[in-house]
Amino acid sequence: MSEKISAPNVYLYAFQLQRNSKGSNNPLWKHCDNILANFTDETVTPNLVFPQNSHSYRNDLLPNVALEFTSNPPIEGLAQPLQIQDSYAFWLNIGCPEDGTADNVGVDIIEKFNPNQTLLIDGDDNFLGQTLLITAWLPENSSDNLDSLKPLADKCRDALFQGNSLPPFYRSGKLFGSPIFEYGSIADIANYRHLLVWLLADEQTDKDFNTCQEEIFDLLFYRNKIIKVFQDSRLIYSELDREYRIIEKNMEVLQAQFARGTVLTPSQLLEFQEQLKQLFSKGITYTRLLRKLEDYDNTIDLNLNNYTDILSKICDILGIDKEELSILNNFSRKTAPYMRSQIAGDLGYFRHGTNLIEQAIASIRGIVEIEQARSDRTNQIELRKSELGEKNRDDRLESTVQAIGVGLAAGGIAASSGTDQVFQTVQNHQIPVLMQWHPFVFSFALSFAIALFAAGITWWRTKPKK
Repeated sequence: MSEKISAPNVYLYAFQLQRNSKGSNNPLWKHCDNILANFTDETVTPNLVFPQNSHSYRNDLLPNVALEFTSNPPIEGLAQPLQIQDSYAFWLNIGCPEDGTADNVGVDIIEKFNPNQTLLIDGDDNFLGQTLLITAWLPENSSDNLDSLKPLADKCRDALFQGNSLPPFYRSGKLFGSPIFEYGSIADIANYRHLLVWLLADEQTDKDFNTCQEEIFDLLFYRNKIIKVFQDSRLIYSELDREYRIIEKNMEVLQAQFARGTVLTPSQLLEFQEQLKQLFSKGITYTRLLRKLEDYDNTIDLNLNNYTDILSKICDILGIDKEELSILNNFSRKTAPYMRSQIAGDLGYFRHGTNLIEQAIASIRGIVEIEQARSDRTNQIELRKSELGEKNRDDRLESTVQAIGVGLAAGGIAASSGTDQVFQTVQNHQIPVLMQWHPFVFSFALSFAIALFAAGITWWRTKPKK
């Protein structure tokens, strides 16, 4: 297979969200100026004109300027900055004219279209991505067999990327009647780059391409948005996976604590309450990540519908069937649905994490409530015992005071009224033991005995019951 091509060209389609960088401060324009600096003194940024309150789907940001340039003839170029919906876009064409000055040239000329890898943009988080398209005319009477042309397409890719981070071959087919080769696999989505090598073999191919330039541009816009959303979803997947593993580990610890079955101490109760707060916080973060993953799925669905509508529009314009756009239709039929199925699988798996958090919160809350109730009951019992003890002491004191009072009263009455008669009776009966006592001692002893007896009877009658 000949390695000669004619009128090779490279098209760059790059897209960036506006967000907080609207107007000329958007990073995309700096990338554009850096690219143009390799070919011309012209720049994009000073000439940009941004529409005010425009509701148009697409706006030309260089309405009065045709940014065309010539660099090292026969290389020439054309740049076009645009605003599409909530994003900015940059369309660039660098290559050789179809006037015969670049017929049957070597593939190596493509290296001049990408000096210092300047066409490969590494943007920030708001950079949606880029697609590079190489077009080149095949020599006359060349075979259009895809297998025989693949080595030539690979050489075109190698010349553009100059051997650095080559996107892998993905699939091939025909577009508008000419062979086209697609490079870049979503299997390595983090380092994904999209390249198309279109080897023109029919004049009608060129005419159809020019007819559908805007539609192809829009098609690549929505395609890059879908790829970007899927890339972001993989980052959320990594965060969810990390959080899920933490939740599982915490559940294992909780299960070990539950298995002990012992009464919790106040410090352990406080620890459980702290774990409950942490789980609430973890649950909020986890739910937020799940919702973001769901939003990504909805965004892919929305942009996929737009992609499909544009495919239908191209078919209507050219009067062809979608099967003739298989290289483009494959993305809507297989690639994007695969992305959605991947996200759906992630959602199904990680939703179990929400159930785990809810179960953990319910379990800890139940244990805390039970232990709190048990603690409150114990405190109430101790308080009741204390109150009863104080009441018993008061009752005993009151009973003792009453007994002493009655005893003193009885002893005083006995001492003042009846002891003399009793002592006289003792003498009359001549009781030897008592007759030896002095009358005062006898009177005191008798009064003390009566007081002690009366106090004992009173204390017995008034003592508190258990």
